[in-house]
Amino acid sequence: MRWAHALMSRLRSLLWRGRVERELDAELRFHLDQQIDENIAGGMTAADARSAAWRSIGGVAQLKDEIRDQDMWRVLDSVLRDLRFAVRSLRRTPIFALTAALVLGLGIGANTTVFTIVNTLLLRPLPFGRADDVVQIRRRTPYGSSASFPMHDYLALTTQRGALSALAILDVVSASRYTLMSADAAEPITACRVSAGFFSVLGVSPVRGRLFADGDDAPGRTLTAVITRAFWSRRFASDPAIIGTALTVGGKQYIVIGVAPDAVRAFSPADVYLSLPVPEASTDRTNSFQVLGRVAPGVARAKAEARVDTIARRHAQESPALTNMPQGIELHSLQDDFVAPIRPALQALLVAVGLVLLIACSNVASLVLARALARRREIAVMAALGASRWRIAQRVLAENMLVAVAGGGAGLVLAYAGVRALPALSGANLPQADRIHIDAYVILYVMAMAVLTGVVAGLPPALQLAKGDLLRWMKEGSAQGGSGAAGHRVRVALTLSQIALSTILLAGAGLLTRSFWNLAAVDPGFRVDGLLTMSVSMTPAKYPDSARLAAYTDAVARRLERVPGILAASSTTALPSQFPIDFPVSAVGRSDRSANAGRPDQLDAWYRAINPHYFSAMGLPLMEGRVLADSDSTSAAPVIVINQALARAAFPNRDALGQALVIGGGYLTDARDLRPRTIVGIVGDTREQGLRFAPTLTMYVPVPQSPELITRLVLEKIPLKWVVRADRDPMDLVPAVRQAVLAIDATQPPADFATMSEVLGRSISSNRFNMLMLILFSGLAVALAAIGVYGLTAYAVAQRTREIGIRVSLGARPTQVVRGLLVQGLQLCLAGTALGLVGALLLARFLRNLLFGISSSDGVTVLIVIAAMMAVVVAATYLPAARASRIDPVLALRQD
Repeated sequence: MRWAHALMSRLRSLLWRGRVERELDAELRFHLDQQIDENIAGGMTAADARSAAWRSIGGVAQLKDEIRDQDMWRVLDSVLRDLRFAVRSLRRTPIFALTAALVLGLGIGANTTVFTIVNTLLLRPLPFGRADDVVQIRRRTPYGSSASFPMHDYLALTTQRGALSALAILDVVSASRYTLMSADAAEPITACRVSAGFFSVLGVSPVRGRLFADGDDAPGRTLTAVITRAFWSRRFASDPAIIGTALTVGGKQYIVIGVAPDAVRAFSPADVYLSLPVPEASTDRTNSFQVLGRVAPGVARAKAEARVDTIARRHAQESPALTNMPQGIELHSLQDDFVAPIRPALQALLVAVGLVLLIACSNVASLVLARALARRREIAVMAALGASRWRIAQRVLAENMLVAVAGGGAGLVLAYAGVRALPALSGANLPQADRIHIDAYVILYVMAMAVLTGVVAGLPPALQLAKGDLLRWMKEGSAQGGSGAAGHRVRVALTLSQIALSTILLAGAGLLTRSFWNLAAVDPGFRVDGLLTMSVSMTPAKYPDSARLAAYTDAVARRLERVPGILAASSTTALPSQFPIDFPVSAVGRSDRSANAGRPDQLDAWYRAINPHYFSAMGLPLMEGRVLADSDSTSAAPVIVINQALARAAFPNRDALGQALVIGGGYLTDARDLRPRTIVGIVGDTREQGLRFAPTLTMYVPVPQSPELITRLVLEKIPLKWVVRADRDPMDLVPAVRQAVLAIDATQPPADFATMSEVLGRSISSNRFNMLMLILFSGLAVALAAIGVYGLTAYAVAQRTREIGIRVSLGARPTQVVRGLLVQGLQLCLAGTALGLVGALLLARFLRNLLFGISSSDGVTVLIVIAAMMAVVVAATYLPAARASRIDPVLALRQD
C-alpha cells in the first residue's frame, strides 16, 4: 500500500498547501537549530555557529524549491496558482472578461447546437437493440432504388433463411390518418398497419402486455393493436385496464394486446400499430408496402444482401408477370435512410459553425493581445523578478482558459435554448426531432470546445508576449507606448482572418437565400392563394367501391359549395408535393415508346381521382377540350383529362385531344378498369412532386370511374384529400367546413387543415431551414468581425493619439484623419474579402446540392457580399475614426 500512502501525501500537499508549508518551515528550523547546537558543541561561538549553520543549509528559499521540485504534482500546483492569479486579474477587468466570455459563448453555443443535432441523428444509433442490424429493403429500378413493394414480392422474400433473423411488412405510408370511433365521437389518430414481425425487427420490448407475435397477422385471426406509451398516457391516462380493450379504427375492431415503448416513434410517429393480415399468396402488384428486416447475428450486411438479392432475382425469373423486382434488391441501413436527405445540410452547418468558432477565437485573441500589451510593463516586472517567458505565457493562457470555461457555460445555455427552438425553426425537416437533446456526450463536447478555444484564442497572444522586448517594456514610462510592429502584424492578421471567415459564411448565406427566393418564386401551375386543404380518413366498410365513394364526395362537395365564402370544392387522391400515386399509362395503338420499367409502351404518370370542380378549385387553366363533368359517371364512357406534359410525351407528333389512353397495364386485372379512356381535355402543367422538380406527367380521372384498386388504396392507406377555393382567408372557414363535412357523415371527421401555401411551404421547408441557419450563423460571424475591426481601429487610435494630435496641430482637418483611418479599414476589408471569396468557393461544394436555380459561383452574390462586408467595415471603422478626429491636440501632446 506504499502507492496509496504516496497518493494521500500528495493530495495533502496539494489541498492543504498552507499547513504543509508551515510544517516544512518547522522541519527546516529544527535542522537549523540542531546544526547550531552541534557547532557550539564543537567550540564555536553562538554567532559563528549560527552563521555556519546557515551556510551549510545554503539558503532556505532555494532548499524549499528543491524539496517542492521533488513533488510530481508541482505542475498542477503551479497551474492552480496561475488560475487563482487569473481570477484576481479578471476581477479587475470585468468588462473584458464578460465580453470575451460572451464572444466565445456565442461560438461554442452555435457549435454545440449543431453538434447536438449531429450527435443524435448521425452519430448515435436509433433507440433499438442492435440498431445497426435494422435495414430497409429496397428494390433496384432503372431510376434508382425504391422502398415500395407489392405483397407478392414480400411473400417471396419471406422464403429467405439465415440472412435475416426477422422480416416485416407495413403500409407504404408508415404513419397515416385513421378514424378512432368511440361511443360519443369520431377522432382522427395516426396509425400504421404492420405484420407480426415488426417489433421483432426493431428489437423493442413491451411496456405492458405483449407485442405482435407469429400468427397475429394470419388471415382470419382476431385483429389486434399495440399502442404507444405516449398515446396510452394521453388518450387513456395510462389505464392498465387498456389491455384487452376493443378499439374501432377505420371501421374495424381491434383488440389492444400491449403498449410499445416510445422508442418506436423514432421510426414512425404513429400512435397505434394495427395488425396487417398477410395472405399466403397474392397477385397484387401495387407497390403499397414497405419491407424492413434485421440482419441475423454474425452475418455481414453485404453477405445478407447477396443472399436476399439471389432470392429476389430467382423469383423474378419464375414469376416475371407478377414481380416488381427484376433488378434485384438492396439492404439499406434504416438510420442512413432516415438521415440521407439532411446529411448534406448538416455537413454544411458543421462547417459554418466551425468558422463561427474560429472567428470568435480570433476575436478573443485580439482582445487578449490588446489587454496583455497594455500590461507589458507589469509583464516586464514579472520577468525582472525571475519569471521565465514560458511562465509569462502560461499566465496569459490561464486567464484565457478561465474565460473559455465561462464561455463554455454560456455556450451550453445558448445551446439548450437553440435545441428548444429547433422544432419551430426546422418544421418537419429533422427526423426524430423529439430525440434531439443535450446529453453527456454533448456536455463532454462543450468541455472539449472550451479547452480548445482557450488554447486557440490564448496561444497567439501568449507567443507574441513571450517573444516581446521585455527590457524595452521595462524602460517605458507608461502603457501608452507603441506595442511594436510584431504586435500590430498579429492583430492585423487576426482581424483579416475574421473578415475572411465572415465572408465565407456570408457568401454561403447569400447563395442559399437567393436559391430560396428562386424556389419560392416558382409557379406551381395553379393558384395558391385562397385555397384550403384538409384530409378525411375514410372507412372502407362504409365506402367499399368507387361508386359509393363518388356519391360521398359529390355530396360533401355540394354541401361545401353552399357555405358562404366557398367558390369550389373537390376531393383528390393526393395534394401537390405530398404522397404521390404514380401509375403506368400507355397510348392506345402505340408501341414505339422508349423502355420504361421493362414495358416499351408505357409511361409513368401521377394519378389523380377528382370531382368535377377540382380544376376551378385549383385554378388550373384549361388548354384544350373540356374539364370533367357530373355526367362522367360510373355508367358513362370512360374519360380522362391529362396535362400538357403527358400529352407531349404520349402523343409527340399529333394532337392528344380525342385520343385514348389505357392506365394500369400490368397492375389492373379488371377488364372494366383496362378500358381505353378518351382524352376529353388538356390542362396546364403542375409541379406535383414539389417546387424543386419539373412539371410531371399527370392524369385526372373522375372518382366514379377510378379503378377499384386505387379506391381501395385510398380507403385503406391514404386519407382522402380535399381542396376548397375561398374568396376570403380560408382558415376563417375551417369551423364551417368541418361542420359541413360532418353533416354528410359524422363518422368521417376532417383533419389536417392547412392552406395550400402552407402545404407548398412544407415542401421547401428544408431549404428555408438551411437558409435561416446559415443566415443566423453568418450574421453572428459578421457581427463578431465588426467587433474585431472596431477593436483594432480603436486600439490603433489609442496608440496613435500623440501622432494624431501632432497632425491636427499642424493643420490636418478632421475629415483627413477620418479618411486616413477609413482607407486603412477598407484595405483590410478588401484583402480579407478576397481571401474569404476563395474559401467561399470551397464551401460552395457543400452547398451545391442545396442550391436551386443558381450556380455556386454566382456573380451577383459575390458583389452583394463584397458590398455588405465593405459597409460593415466602414461602419466599424468610422466610429473610432470620428472619435479620433475630435482629439484635443493640446491634451494629446501632454501624454507621455
